[in-house]
Amino acid sequence: MLKDFAGRKRMSVQILALAAMVLAVSVAPSSGQAQDVLFSGDDFLRSEYLILGARTGLAFDQVGGDGLSDEFGGGAAVEEEKEEVQGPSHTGDKVKAGLLSAVLPGAGQFYNGQKSKAYIMGGVEVAIWTAYFVFDAQGDARMESAEEWAGIYAGTRGDHENSYWQNVGHYMDSDVYNESRLREARALQEAPSGLIGSGEAWQWVNEDRKDGYSKLRADGNSAYDRRDFMILFAVVNRAVSVVDAVLNAGKSDGVLETEVLGMNIGLEMLPSFTDPGARWVVSRSF
Repeated sequence: MLKDFAGRKRMSVQILALAAMVLAVSVAPSSGQAQDVLFSGDDFLRSEYLILGARTGLAFDQVGGDGLSDEFGGGAAVEEEKEEVQGPSHTGDKVKAGLLSAVLPGAGQFYNGQKSKAYIMGGVEVAIWTAYFVFDAQGDARMESAEEWAGIYAGTRGDHENSYWQNVGHYMDSDVYNESRLREARALQEAPSGLIGSGEAWQWVNEDRKDGYSKLRADGNSAYDRRDFMILFAVVNRAVSVVDAVLNAGKSDGVLETEVLGMNIGLEMLPSFTDPGARWVVSRSF
């Protein structure tokens, strides 16, 4: 009985307070100025919160206001939480690391503090260009050997265009080549061109020597192909270095991090020539 009496008494006090507020509004001017007094600020909503929110547990924002949360630090807490979730962007570090790796693979990783990874990517770049020049030298050596072979067994002499050396490998002698050019010109009803003069004539001693020449040139062309393929490797290595440097700028050395279900999950790389590996790190902040 005492609890019911106390509850009715508390309700009566709230009703009286609400009635007093309504009475105060009713005696105010009835013009548009009265409406400005009622709705220009949060006075009405604060009164409503004091009467209803304190009993129901509603926050001031739920009632309709927007000032109480900022007054008690709620707005600042929300902004701080947003910044904490987003984290720093590290845009400047990402751009700088990406540009460094574009100039020299591994430089961006070194800037990020990932020295082991930087040495690996830099070593790959050095190996690629070393192979490039080695294959280029091999190609030149095979082509020179082929020209010397033709000079010995076909009687060629002097420097010529690459097309000339190709024809030397296709025809037993220059007379056969000239005849093929003449037949082609007659078929097309054109004037013959590209004929071989007496100063450029050749004649192989036998078919085997001609085949040996063709093999030397084929080996030289294969070396040039491998040389050109090294350029593709260099482009790929540079692209991988740039992407890796941008993704890992501002992070810990060798760690890839993400957030899943409120937990921080990181993949830490352990680069090593003798015992490479990786490990997962799962953590949660409270």
